[in-house]
Amino acid sequence: MRIMLDIGHPAHVHYFRNFIRIMESRGHRFLVTARDREHVKGLLHYYGIPYENRGEGGKSLPGKIWYLVGTAWEQYRRARKFKPDLFVDFSTIYSGPAARITGKPYITFTDTENTRIYRRFIDPFCKKVYTPLCFKMDLGSHHHRFNGLMELAYLHPDYFEPDPSILEEMKIKPEERFAIVRFVDWMAVHDRGKHGFSDRRKVELVRALERYGRVFISSEGPLPDELEAQRLRLASHKIHHLLFFATVLVGEGATMTTEAAILGTPAVYLSDFRLGNLLYLENNYGLVLNYGTTEKDQAMALKSAATLLGRPGTKSNAARQSMKILEDHIDVTRFMVETIEQFDANVRKN
Repeated sequence: MRIMLDIGHPAHVHYFRNFIRIMESRGHRFLVTARDREHVKGLLHYYGIPYENRGEGGKSLPGKIWYLVGTAWEQYRRARKFKPDLFVDFSTIYSGPAARITGKPYITFTDTENTRIYRRFIDPFCKKVYTPLCFKMDLGSHHHRFNGLMELAYLHPDYFEPDPSILEEMKIKPEERFAIVRFVDWMAVHDRGKHGFSDRRKVELVRALERYGRVFISSEGPLPDELEAQRLRLASHKIHHLLFFATVLVGEGATMTTEAAILGTPAVYLSDFRLGNLLYLENNYGLVLNYGTTEKDQAMALKSAATLLGRPGTKSNAARQSMKILEDHIDVTRFMVETIEQFDANVRKN
């Protein structure tokens, strides 16, 4: 089978890298296209996945629309040359038109309810859309659910083993408490009009956490001057090892929040989006605390994060809950391989 797979975010590299490796070992071929983002390129190079660069994307709304039209056309031109049997992505919206014009099926995955505008460019084209069971929306007759979380495609124990050498690299003592703080730039289309911690609250948050342990800051955008020295400078492929050993994560990014929970690191999440997977991890495992973005919510999130970092037993309790996550859910990569190979077999049979 020849599969054209599009990647638009660093997380997508992780979602599909084991799937690509296993499928290639079974004789399937891939054409991977990817957005020109620093961490996307770095991860693809690190995992040895060849790809074609589809550009950076637009900054303004008109720029994003122009990029959508131009990229959809380029994807079609690439498809004519590669002749795929199937298009796959994580709802990046650029595969659908090429799939329709070439008459080939398109399968997509998603776990994010706040991308409603994207669905208008995806649903008319895709044959099937797969989501976790905890996904809150009903996407219609082509919607199928699986008992897992997308992050289990790479954080399942069959694919991930934490490397304690990261502690030495970061000069962290064994058993030392530390926090990772994740700020996003709020530049995506679905982020329009949204925001996270104010600069004042960012400084307050870090200073409150510092009373109980070290603080490493991962930020997509600029930081207040007094926090820049604490910016995390670490190769992208190592972040999950550091996250495994962290005592707590405080974040505005949904993917890293879910990763933390699976790895046994409790997370405080700040966003106006009420995402099904994060509410599920809070209600069923107590590994995520979801807050909004009002001043009151920011203050409460700050207090909760400091309490978690300073409280004995935080990490051991979270580790037990993370084991339950692994026991309760499937290996998502194996599900993807089996599902797509069965889909291809059914298409050929008919």
